[in-house]
Order: sequence, then C-alpha cells, then structure tokens
Amino acid sequence: MKITDKLIDLFLNITKNLPRRNIIIFESQPNFSDNTYWFFKYLSENTDIPKKYKLIWFVKDNSEFRSSLCGVKIDCIARNQKSFVEKLKYLYYYNFAKFIIDCNAYVYKRNHKQKRIFLGHGMPLKIVKDYDLIKGEVDMNMITSYNFNRHFYDIGDKDENMRNFGYCRTDVMAENAGIRKNRDKTYIIWMPTYRQHTRSESFRIENNFPLGLPVIKSHEQMAEINEFLKENNTILYLRPHPAQDISVMKLDEMSNITIADNKYLDGRQIYDFLTETDALITDYSSVYYDYLMIDRPIAMAIEDLDDFSAKWPMFYDDFKANYKCPYIYTLDDLKQFIKDVANDNDIYKEERTKALNRFYDYTDSKTCERIYNFMVNEYGL
Repeated sequence: MKITDKLIDLFLNITKNLPRRNIIIFESQPNFSDNTYWFFKYLSENTDIPKKYKLIWFVKDNSEFRSSLCGVKIDCIARNQKSFVEKLKYLYYYNFAKFIIDCNAYVYKRNHKQKRIFLGHGMPLKIVKDYDLIKGEVDMNMITSYNFNRHFYDIGDKDENMRNFGYCRTDVMAENAGIRKNRDKTYIIWMPTYRQHTRSESFRIENNFPLGLPVIKSHEQMAEINEFLKENNTILYLRPHPAQDISVMKLDEMSNITIADNKYLDGRQIYDFLTETDALITDYSSVYYDYLMIDRPIAMAIEDLDDFSAKWPMFYDDFKANYKCPYIYTLDDLKQFIKDVANDNDIYKEERTKALNRFYDYTDSKTCERIYNFMVNEYGL
C-alpha cells in the first residue's frame, strides 16, 4: 500500500466518529442537472440553506468546475482526484457532510450519521437491475407513486425509506401543464433511450438503426420527413439520451430537424426546454412519465420492443396495455403523429389523464417543497 493510501486510511479512521458539519454534497449526471439541480434551485431561491451550509457539488472532472449556481456560491470537487492534497480535500467534505443529495452517479454514505437523499433518475419503464442494485443505502428514495413499489422492493428498498413525494424535475412541468403558447410553428421533441451506451458495453444492444433512431433508416427518409415537417409548419427536435453514443447519429443538415443536445441548449435545463414543446416522441425512457405532467401528446416508437425487452425487461409485461398512446413503427405512422399534433388532434388526452393519476400520487408543482419540509422536520436540516 502506498504511503498516501495509508495516510488516507488513517484520516478516515480518525474522523469516522467525529460529528458531521454543515456540509451538503450534491450530484447529478450530467453535472448541475436533473432532479438534483431543481432541488438545489428550490433551496437557493426559497430557503436560508445557502447561508447555513457549505454547498459542495461532486463533478465528473476538473473541467466542470463552477463558482456559483442559481445565484449562490458553490464549491466543486472532482471525484477522480489524483493529487494527495485534492484527495484529502475531497475526503474531508465527503466524510464530514451531513447530507448527500444524489440522483444518478451514486454517492455512497461514508457512515451512519450522514443522511442520503436519493432523488431518483427515472421511474421504471425498463428494468436495468445491474445499475439499480448498486444504489447503496439511502435514507430517502424518491418515487412518484406506490404503484412502483414492487420494483424498489426488488432492489432492496423498504417502505420506511421510500417517499412518494414526486420528482423535483417535474415541478416546472406541472407549472406549465396544458399551456401551449400561441406561435406560428409546432414543436415536437424526440427523446429515444440509449441503444449504444457510451460507458458500458453490457448496456449496449445490436445497432439496427443506421442513424441512431428507430423508424428513420436512411438520409433519404430523413429528408422525406423534413419535407413533411415543412409542409406542416413543424420543427422536430432530436434529443439523444445522455448515455447514448451519438457518433452513430450522422445527420445531414435539415431545415426542420435539429439536434437538441447540450450544446444546442447552451446551459438551459432540458425540463425548461420541454415546457416549450408541443408533443413528445419517446420509447422506453422514463421521460414518458415526466411528460405526462405537461398534458401534451406523447407517442412511442417501439419497433424494437422485443429486442429491447430481451435485454432489459419492461416494468409491465404487457407494454401496450399499460402505455396507451400512438405507436410509431413506420414513416407513415410518424407522419400521422406530426400531422395530428400540428392540427391539435389530441385523441389520447383522456388516456394520458388516467396514466397521470395512476403513475403520480401528487400532480402539483410542490415536490421540492415536500422534500425540504420533510428534511427539516425529520432530519433537522
């Protein structure tokens, strides 16, 4: 064992029983996003937490450092530190933090005195147990409905740590539910889940989609859809999953099709952006549940359902009985959905309302407030 490793072990042993300090660690992937961002934003704008606590963001690497977020001071610590001094700094904050608030790249508790609030990265539509099973011990695991309990029992959660308070990221969706701005174009966003995972070979499936998308299999077909979008005065945003290998998405420039990646959003949160769209196309992604909050049309492109579910089982064996919406298998199906959205032909509105009430115990915009109040009352935040 290296001298530095011995010193670090000594530091951990000396400090493990000391009192925790007013430090909160935050995590998300990508950095400064997802449920953790929206809870951080609530704390920054509505509470005195930034005055009482040192706020630490664990980030992927040094290139992601910031000095402030949502108008308050933060300290960023990269999780892959190499220097001894930086490792000690990382371990100091990690060891002495009272609270850990994470949602994706798990930040495990260092000792029993810490409280870990896991805000979640998506309600189960597909089951990825290899990932879920390594979540570790959490004091609060956020869910949107007790209808999902059986999944969380399977990965080690218990009734006492599950809280059906909702998802922080859908607060902004609930605030904009049903609102469609008066404008001269229609905007549809397509958010497929990953087929080729950037970080894990085991999470990949065979790539049967030359352009990285279902349905559209060639540049000629992409051009055909682009022309149809123009005829219907509609813009289609393609939003790759954060874990998707986008090197396969080699798209020609199209007048009415835009890649809405993080570079395009230019610092904006995706859930802010979603409130400005008129409809969603997805497949096996948990964004389906999120978008229900906004009460606008949803379609699912599921032509590879059998292959995909062979790799990752669906939460419900009978997929179509539980997710009732337009299904897109062909270019004609895609065109029909575009046309229906452009002409306000929303024939599945009643089914979405049923789904919303089934998959959410709360449909308001007060998730962050509920979590904050619970942490104050139960944990002395």
